[in-house]
Amino acid sequence: MANNSVRVVRFDWAIKNILRNKANFDILEGFLSALLRENVSVVNIIESESNKEREEYKFNKVDLLVLDAKKRKIIIEIQNASETDFMDRLIWGASKVITESIEKGQNYKNIVKVISISIVYFNIMSGSDYIYKAYTTIEPQKYQEFIVREREAVSWYYNKEDKFPEYYILDLTKYKNELESDIDEWIYMLKNSEIRDDFKSKNINKARIKLNELKMTVEEMRVYEKYMEEQVVLRDNIETARREGLEAGIAEGIETGLDRGRKEGMKEGMKKGMKEGMKEGMNKLARNMLKGNFDVHVIAEMTGLSVDEINLIGSIVVNDE
Repeated sequence: MANNSVRVVRFDWAIKNILRNKANFDILEGFLSALLRENVSVVNIIESESNKEREEYKFNKVDLLVLDAKKRKIIIEIQNASETDFMDRLIWGASKVITESIEKGQNYKNIVKVISISIVYFNIMSGSDYIYKAYTTIEPQKYQEFIVREREAVSWYYNKEDKFPEYYILDLTKYKNELESDIDEWIYMLKNSEIRDDFKSKNINKARIKLNELKMTVEEMRVYEKYMEEQVVLRDNIETARREGLEAGIAEGIETGLDRGRKEGMKEGMKKGMKEGMKEGMNKLARNMLKGNFDVHVIAEMTGLSVDEINLIGSIVVNDE
């Protein structure tokens, strides 16, 4: 831990247990203001079908849906382990919030602006940066101002800030503890669970006080420590599954390859046999992980199998039981 710093609870724990309280909105406001580079005021935390905790994400992902003073809906999610369709799910999540924002019969102009913020503890981006932004843009092709005319009566000047969703991905594995801006102080806190005394960004001093581990009651600390132990177990299980799956696949591949090699020629047989053996090894690993109640997305990441393939294996496992 750095000198003159305070240990704070992990942000995913804070989202689940602290930041939903209106008295602690100032922490969210500080983080969002630093990331979006504007003064953000949080009005409410919204419960919707999109941000209710799903059992399969119990330990892997937590999220929060925020309504700000500009009537934007901001999704904040923290994810601890990778999944094969991560980007697809981000688009689905933002789209679902948008469709939930208007009721049947309402005018489409009532749809809300959605900002999706993902804080990930795994290597998801190929670049070396740790903050990524994605958004929709419409650009003129002949250097003219972009205007949409409705029935030749109303002109709407396009502004990407108005309606199109934006996506921010904070890849904490890439952050090198360098402090060059306000958001770096928050990312430092997210990665290291500590806040240095020299941090000056908006409301980070409130986080230093309210998220301080030493301020927790004995019962709160007990529950928090149990949560942290579960995170360690999750990471260990994923690493063990990856290693065992690879070893099993190689072993079965060699055995199958030797057998087929006698019939098809050693070189071609080994190549084909190892491929089929690896596939069977991954299938067996998927079956074992399903029996251990792993999330299908985690299984897909560990095995390379598709979600559909895993669901098919799951149906076979259920029938066998």
